[in-house]
Amino acid sequence: MQTKTSATRYSKEFRESMASLSQTGRSANSLSKEFNVSIATLSKWIRQADPNDRNILSLNECALLKENKRLKEEIDILKRAAVLLAEN
Repeated sequence: MQTKTSATRYSKEFRESMASLSQTGRSANSLSKEFNVSIATLSKWIRQADPNDRNILSLNECALLKENKRLKEEIDILKRAAVLLAEN
């Protein structure tokens, strides 16, 4: 029985193809068995392929999203104030 002494590197194309296969309905378990890749690795690739997954955003991107939300709230407040002032 062989033991792995170094981490196996997978190409970007392979990782993307595994993520796209999972999006077509294939389970990570079946892909793991078929392509001899650990389920944890496949799950990580699937999460990374999801553009709405906030766990993979950088700190800068998270800060920008937070600032964007705050600015939208300020705009809403100003719009309501403008409506109130226009009524008077």
